[in-house]
Amino acid sequence: MNCPHCHLEMSLVEYEGVLIHTCDECGGEFVGPAELAHITRTREQKFPAVLQQALSDRQPVAGVPVEETEREVACPACSAPMQVINYCCDTGVCIDRCGQCRGIWLDNGELEKLQVLLERWGDEAPEKIRAIAGDLERVRRETAQKTGAAFAGSRFAFINALMNWFLDAA
Repeated sequence: MNCPHCHLEMSLVEYEGVLIHTCDECGGEFVGPAELAHITRTREQKFPAVLQQALSDRQPVAGVPVEETEREVACPACSAPMQVINYCCDTGVCIDRCGQCRGIWLDNGELEKLQVLLERWGDEAPEKIRAIAGDLERVRRETAQKTGAAFAGSRFAFINALMNWFLDAA
């Protein structure tokens, strides 16, 4: 398999317990969706303090910047054009995903950025949830009053009601 940028043969290496293709020239990496999901859930790799510090105050970012959509990347596995997406919709790390084979191209450093961000956000989530627990309970009660009965919907219905409440308040 050749790198979509350098067009050189990529090496197959083990990373976080899965095999990925990596370009020795530009540092780009090609992974499958299951492998990327495994990598982002695994916490074996340790990252330099400089990288962690650089991303320490990064907040979720929606959308894909226009300049990211102007480049064209062909999938190294099937040659189909890849689409630029913001990984997890809000990491601000724009990666290339193949609509045909679902393979994912990560430019140099993007995999590590994803791991650092997702690990940090995962570590911070319980504290943030505790901080808004009172608001969540208040919205649940208000929703139950508006519907005239105890709110017995699914979690998705509750989250939808919560989001509507926040949007109405804005």
